[in-house]
Amino acid sequence: MIREFWVENYLSIKERQTLNFETKAKEDNWASVDMGGDKRVNKLAVIYGANASGKSNMLLAIQNVFDILFYSQNKRTLPVMTQRPFALTTDKPTSFFVSFYAGHIRYDYTVSCTKEYIISELLEWYPNGSKSLFYERHFVSQEAQSEIKFGTSVKVSAKTRDIFQQNTLNNHSVLSVFEKISFETDAKPIADLYYWIDDCINGVYDKMDFPVMLIKSIESNDKAKQFYLKLLKKADFNIVDFYTETVSEELPQRISLYDMINPSDKGGDRIERTKIYFVCEAGNKRFTLSYDEQSEGTKKFLSNLSSLYGAVTDNNIYLIDEIDSELHDDLLLYFLNVFLMNSKESQLIFTSQETSLLNEDLLNTHRDFVFFAEKNREGAYSEYSRADEFGLHKNLSLYKSYRNGRLGAIPQLGSPLLYLENDEKD
Repeated sequence: MIREFWVENYLSIKERQTLNFETKAKEDNWASVDMGGDKRVNKLAVIYGANASGKSNMLLAIQNVFDILFYSQNKRTLPVMTQRPFALTTDKPTSFFVSFYAGHIRYDYTVSCTKEYIISELLEWYPNGSKSLFYERHFVSQEAQSEIKFGTSVKVSAKTRDIFQQNTLNNHSVLSVFEKISFETDAKPIADLYYWIDDCINGVYDKMDFPVMLIKSIESNDKAKQFYLKLLKKADFNIVDFYTETVSEELPQRISLYDMINPSDKGGDRIERTKIYFVCEAGNKRFTLSYDEQSEGTKKFLSNLSSLYGAVTDNNIYLIDEIDSELHDDLLLYFLNVFLMNSKESQLIFTSQETSLLNEDLLNTHRDFVFFAEKNREGAYSEYSRADEFGLHKNLSLYKSYRNGRLGAIPQLGSPLLYLENDEKD
């Protein structure tokens, strides 16, 4: 679970902007997770804001810091895996910090980089409840290897340290070297963290966007199929079953990105296409609809269910942009409540423009779930604040305060009456 995150000089973010997900102990402890040492972390966080305020950029930044940690580069000429810096400070480095729990061990990671190389990175951990060095590295020059130092608590051998030293290029992290090299058993702390990131971090673009692959994976898992059918029924979609079927047909002029196709054994201009069908029920009658015949809301909910299933059956972190797209607000609220009530140590961080959620007890009571993104009008950069930092009285509606402009992060549109210059010549 992510405890705290900050980023500076990244896309629309100029100055350091921080999201803190820590909370105080509450009676409704289903909303947060006890990480030990009197530390609790919220399971849920939502970022609100106007269009182009920087909501999505903050999610991308969170994903980006884990991408840097996880993915290695094979060529020194490739760029660092990061987005462009803020447009007015392209000459300065981008910096990230993330404090997170892998299991119940806390890690603090700080990295500063340009597009060409990583300037420095520092990874600290708390294996016994107290802070210790995991590793640190510093840039020397474009031609030379970075200087790397492992902490004694990691207990890696001199041979392992040498392997990391020799294989760490200037454009990727030290940890990511584990992806391409075989190590001795003394690298277990490194392996544990690497595999945790691989298993538990689900970024903005990591969701299973190919529905055929999703449905085929569910078909082979009775527990998963039972979960999906139960949630689809609760969502009142009239769906009682679904299945895939492979058919042979003529090669179409246009192939959907979502199709799973293979050349046909019959050759010629035919293909084998795997299609999804849903069995629906209305009264005592049943009928079948293809995936293409389903509403966009059904497709969106089905896609989101892959995140929900992973969250309630395992401990994962999900970053979802515009989670409310195509969904009714009541269905979205139900989705969030199912997540909170049934997940154990999963975390969901998402953006939304469904402001009606702010009127619900879930967010009005847990104001530390809510963050607002707003574009600074003079500097054109994004700023973020947490709802409980505004000092609103508990009896004041979060929704009304937001709609009235007391919390910022809403569009300043002005009058709908347009005054246009008359371009006609006399």
